[in-house]
Amino acid sequence: MRGHNSIAGLAVMLLFGCVGWPNLSPSQREVGVSMLEGRELTRAFFQGNLESLWVRMTPEMRDAAGGSLGGLRSFREKVAELAGDEVKVLDEAVSRDGERDVYRRTSVFTKMTGPLVVQWALDIDGTIADFFVRPAESAESVVYQAKTKLHLPFDGEWYVTAGGRTVEQNHHSVDYSNRFAYDLVSAEEFDRPVALTRNEYFATWGIPILAPASGTVAELRDTVPDNVPNEINDDPSVRIGNFVSIDHGNGEFSVLGHLQKGSVRVVVGDRIRLGETVGLAGNSGNSNGPHLHYNLQDRAEPNRGKGLPAQFVDFIADGQFVSSGELVQGQRIRSE
Repeated sequence: MRGHNSIAGLAVMLLFGCVGWPNLSPSQREVGVSMLEGRELTRAFFQGNLESLWVRMTPEMRDAAGGSLGGLRSFREKVAELAGDEVKVLDEAVSRDGERDVYRRTSVFTKMTGPLVVQWALDIDGTIADFFVRPAESAESVVYQAKTKLHLPFDGEWYVTAGGRTVEQNHHSVDYSNRFAYDLVSAEEFDRPVALTRNEYFATWGIPILAPASGTVAELRDTVPDNVPNEINDDPSVRIGNFVSIDHGNGEFSVLGHLQKGSVRVVVGDRIRLGETVGLAGNSGNSNGPHLHYNLQDRAEPNRGKGLPAQFVDFIADGQFVSSGELVQGQRIRSE
């Protein structure tokens, strides 16, 4: 199932931004056109001059950005909020990748604990064929033990369609706020012989979604219409669709997304217990079929802040008991 990140295809527009601009030494300024062009593209993005970038993007890049300048602008706003100002350039270089010129820059930002990488790839005619901003530290190298004892947020056997720390396992890994998130569907989907042209034909549709741990309802939404299967809502303001965000304390929030419209059974401020139903699995937001998006993060609002590795406890994965562990694409999982 496709997740809610409508700009995941931008090869990694992960979450960062900046508004400052570093001073460059004379030796840095006396370089080739490609280096200077890379700096100008980066300057335009950091300063919000996005129209000049949009007109140079390939059709594929525009589609990856949600098909509109507004999608690119939403990403830029996220960058500015989460990364802060660029304060020091650690390294920059220009290289060739086939017919493309590639500019890559590693910098320190005021709100990030580690450096970020900005990269542009230009086709021979100067069009922008690829662009990303991502942590220099890979998701695979992050060490974090969840403070909250999390349980699987559903009953029955489910299948992990996106999970793990590599791009190959988990398309979320290119999105800083959701880099450790999971997409999950009922394992019964694979036993359905009918053409899945309506949400009601999916086994996942309408399954109760449960609180993975006790906490307080911090934010929610319940008004986004469910999509027709394979017809995705690309509105960047409702990427996660209907959702419930639970504050577990200790700076950890569970976000459960793509819920059915009108199914949310809690209100903001409710104190809820482990296993309590918060809503029903649906197909709202940036989703092509009924599934659950689960993310552990450091703030209540979806698609903001820092995504955290989520370890679940006491579950069965591919027939083996797991006392505590992260989920990986391709696993069949159920509660012990």
